[in-house]
Amino acid sequence: MTTNKHIALWTCPRSRSTLMTRAFEQLDGCLIFDEPFYAPYLLKHGFNHPHRQEIIESTESNYEKVIQQITGSLPNSASFSFQKHIAKHALPEFSRDWLKSLHNVFLIRDPKEIVLSWYKVLGNVTFHDVGIADLYTIFQDVKALTGNSPLVIESTEFVRNPKDILKRLCANLEVTFSEKMLSWEPELKDSNLSLSSFAPSWYSTVMNSSGFLPYEEKAINIPDDLMPIVEDCLPFYDKLYQEV
Repeated sequence: MTTNKHIALWTCPRSRSTLMTRAFEQLDGCLIFDEPFYAPYLLKHGFNHPHRQEIIESTESNYEKVIQQITGSLPNSASFSFQKHIAKHALPEFSRDWLKSLHNVFLIRDPKEIVLSWYKVLGNVTFHDVGIADLYTIFQDVKALTGNSPLVIESTEFVRNPKDILKRLCANLEVTFSEKMLSWEPELKDSNLSLSSFAPSWYSTVMNSSGFLPYEEKAINIPDDLMPIVEDCLPFYDKLYQEV
């Protein structure tokens, strides 16, 4: 692997992307970037997200400097970077030519599950909060810039068959799969994710885990007033699902 191998996982919030990041973090030589565009995104918008001020003060808030960080040379201790990106954090007014410097993959989740999960954390959710239109736009941008369709993983399939999906993903990324990816220390011990000031609010499930658990089907009961948001999201999800 070269010293500038950067893997970018693009997704929507509440899509189990932290779980996938935790798995990749177990690999030797993996450097984690956890939502590096979050601070610039919060600076632009007035959203009162949990730990807003801490995020802005503790991480790089200059958008162009973030791009330099995630596309530049890696430290000698790292073989590659694994970057978790929430699609809506990528500000549209900046050029996206830098996407060509990354190996881009996409993780999608049924909008009903995203909306319900977000609602349980913050008690309010909008179409913008989901950000699936932004995810589809970045997918199209990557496709146009590279001439190839990037890999798309469905979130529920991932947790149903984590080993098979991780093997497939590693093969696509030219990274060696390891059984170490299937388990880890609980409470984010020895994890760069613990450095994220928003971890306590958003990562409770992963923080309390020590690996993948057997998948259990759960009923999804969406309040009626949230169904219009789900319906607005579904066309974008369906288009991306066709790429799985």
